[in-house]
Amino acid sequence: MGFTDNKPKRMCLSMKRTLIAAALTVIFVMALAVPAFAQMTHTAAYQLDGTINFEKQAGHKCNTGAEIKQTITGNGVMDKVQTVNMIEGRITMEDDNNWVAGATPLTVTTVWDLCAPPKYVYTDDYAEGVFDGQAVPVGTIYGDAFANLVDSGAVEAINSNQIWAVQVQADPGFSGNLSQSGVAAYGPYGGSEPGEYGADEWGWKESDAGVISIGQGEDYVGNYFDIEQHARTSQGTVRRYIDLSSPFSHAYVMENMSVVGRSDISDVLSMMSILPGSEMPGDWWNLF
Repeated sequence: MGFTDNKPKRMCLSMKRTLIAAALTVIFVMALAVPAFAQMTHTAAYQLDGTINFEKQAGHKCNTGAEIKQTITGNGVMDKVQTVNMIEGRITMEDDNNWVAGATPLTVTTVWDLCAPPKYVYTDDYAEGVFDGQAVPVGTIYGDAFANLVDSGAVEAINSNQIWAVQVQADPGFSGNLSQSGVAAYGPYGGSEPGEYGADEWGWKESDAGVISIGQGEDYVGNYFDIEQHARTSQGTVRRYIDLSSPFSHAYVMENMSVVGRSDISDVLSMMSILPGSEMPGDWWNLF
């Protein structure tokens, strides 16, 4: 049965226009409230069935805080959804992979390669071993003379990789899953004297009492790495390589493992060295 009067149609159209106008108003207000940053976002959904040869890189090391490389090789059926967002000095990735291997194993490998420098320690070539093994203060690492200390062998990195890598391989006929949500940021250093750093840099600040501490400009992107990851296979091989440290907290974590058989690994890591500036937009999932 159709309308006998055009009034209900007019009311529906009017309501739709009102809702659309309200939605556009909200979007416009939100756009005014958030600083504008040049960015690139790539969202892709894949449904794959057959022989797969997949290579992808997102970001480029210190330009985006980290670079993320991923390969998928083998035969099988796979569903994959991935979103990558990049601004200068920061990269985020949401990635979910679910698959069943076919006639040959199906392998997914992901590597996060961070720009942030590792922790350094003094060697026995410095001051006749008096400081051997002690952590190098962060102020020394970012000082002008640090390159000479590295070249002379007086200091060395406890690791040189700054890597978070995982590989999940499902055997023929078995299932695998790799899901992860992560963000890596690394903004530029401004100077070793209080007040030298710019709006998008970090440096040193001095309190009224003369205490010197780390400071950052309002547009500083931050220096941190957060990741939540789940790797599983009902039968196959899982490999993980983690080699991370921070000269700010002197924290260090290393893992090198492989499991052949069934495995299910979930973990969360947060390495916060320097907070973002007050004007930097946060991650969309941090609501409070």
